[in-house]
Amino acid sequence: MNTTNAVIGVVAVALIGGGVYFFTSTPAVPAVTTFEACVAAGNPVMESYPRQCTSKDGTHFTENVGNTVEKADLIRVISPRPNEAVQSPLTITGEARGSWFFEASFPVVLTDWDGKIIAQGNANATGDWMTTDFVPFKATLTFVAGASTYSNKGTLILKKDNPSGLPENDNSLEIPVIVGSTTGGTVGGGILPYNSGIKGTVTLGPTCPVMKDPPDPQCADKGYATTISLYRKGSATVFATTKSDAGGMFQVSLPPGTYTISASGGQTLPRCTPTDAVVGATGYVTATISCDTGIR
Repeated sequence: MNTTNAVIGVVAVALIGGGVYFFTSTPAVPAVTTFEACVAAGNPVMESYPRQCTSKDGTHFTENVGNTVEKADLIRVISPRPNEAVQSPLTITGEARGSWFFEASFPVVLTDWDGKIIAQGNANATGDWMTTDFVPFKATLTFVAGASTYSNKGTLILKKDNPSGLPENDNSLEIPVIVGSTTGGTVGGGILPYNSGIKGTVTLGPTCPVMKDPPDPQCADKGYATTISLYRKGSATVFATTKSDAGGMFQVSLPPGTYTISASGGQTLPRCTPTDAVVGATGYVTATISCDTGIR
């Protein structure tokens, strides 16, 4: 009896010990706390802009795209896109309102994770900058990525030229990027956003009860600020949403495909006509959405 009890005791201790080892040796699942970690864990990503990822526990994470959405009516960068891996020499292209320039240029800065400036220069207008419209620009920065920095994340800053020096006239576009090595080296990963999409205008008209010939400039169609929904052609599910500004302008990044663009009107008026657009592999296709005021 004593021998039997001893055997049972040894087996029990072995089982308990094995259980303790099993539970304590099971590797912990890394917590998902960022958009990048959510994507890396294989969770679904909503193809909107900014993109969104939902973790298994239902937590939503939104991709950090800097202040590109807030500044879209003043300055837009075509390349590089937010969170894109960059290396030296870095070519920056885009378009900005003429008021962003002074003497056809504005400052551009690249900082590392710690906010240290690793490159700076000027973006130059490639068109007439004496206008309130968008003007294309181009800049080139050369840099050496720090080997001992804590992270390869950096920020590309495009500053509004401010010859007055007054702080109230300061403005800037800040884009997160992945800072890589010089030409010939390797560039760290990064979750690339789309380098394509749709940009355009939502117009509202007629604005006068009687149209004249020749037309009265005061009665021209106006820009319309509203919510815009985009659908994959033939689908009833919203693929992405964005907003047009006070001038009716909007821009949204999308993967290639055919989309139906629908602007929100009122309960009765205005009535906005859906428009189709085909997005290619690169670049932004232009579209105009017309909204009828009902004025006759």
